[in-house]
Amino acid sequence: MTPDTGTRIPTITREDLRQARRSRLLWGALVLVALLVLPAFWSRTSNLRAIEGQPPPAVEGVLLVPGYLSTYLFLVVAALAYGAVAAERESGSVRLLLGLAGTRRDVLVGKLLARVAMLVGVLAALLAAMAGMLALNERVAVVPFLLVGGWVLVYGAAWTAFAVGVSAAFASQYRALVAIAGTYVVLAWNAPVWKAVLEPGLRALLPPGLSPYVSALNPTLSLAVVSRWLVAASTSAPDEVGAGPAAVSGLVLLGIAAVGLLVGARRFGTVDVG
Repeated sequence: MTPDTGTRIPTITREDLRQARRSRLLWGALVLVALLVLPAFWSRTSNLRAIEGQPPPAVEGVLLVPGYLSTYLFLVVAALAYGAVAAERESGSVRLLLGLAGTRRDVLVGKLLARVAMLVGVLAALLAAMAGMLALNERVAVVPFLLVGGWVLVYGAAWTAFAVGVSAAFASQYRALVAIAGTYVVLAWNAPVWKAVLEPGLRALLPPGLSPYVSALNPTLSLAVVSRWLVAASTSAPDEVGAGPAAVSGLVLLGIAAVGLLVGARRFGTVDVG
């Protein structure tokens, strides 16, 4: 009797989790990010002081979380996801997965679930360490931190989904990595392409009243944009973002994740894997 192909997704997910946990590149990226983020975060939050007209130190501490994670988080995403499917195609082992009653959809979904689970675990550990630092400094606002922490996990999962999709679109790990990194470099808020071309172009196209939406249209800024709105919605901090730009920012991020997955699924679904 032929096994149900749907049952292959949990098997592929478990096996991929087992293999991903052995990745030296992943753990190296995690250690590097921890060394870059945690000491600087501790130093900054331990020096927070109450300033008239500014949010309380506990709220300021939460607002610092996205800024310290945004740049380095993508290193973990890239290390974790660029070879998710491309490595299997490059080595030819994808034929074994497909030969064991698995479909291409099973492979893609199983890889996606495994890599998102790993990313969530890594980010949860970093967030727990940051929360502990805030607590030691007696500067932790629980509800805002939980909201921002939840959004950090969604943000990381969305970029991981995009990266897994890109990985599925290429038969070479190197090409997948270049495509993922290239996308981020083009869209990165502090890179020349965004600052010199995309941002001025959007400001010229949009009416002046929609200028707050310019930042919302950049998915690499989504972490900060939505986090600031969540903090303002859960505290007395001023709302400098607005619900509209925050919603657009979240949708843009989810959109790029969906595009990456759809393109990857389409190319992986039609390519000859031998």
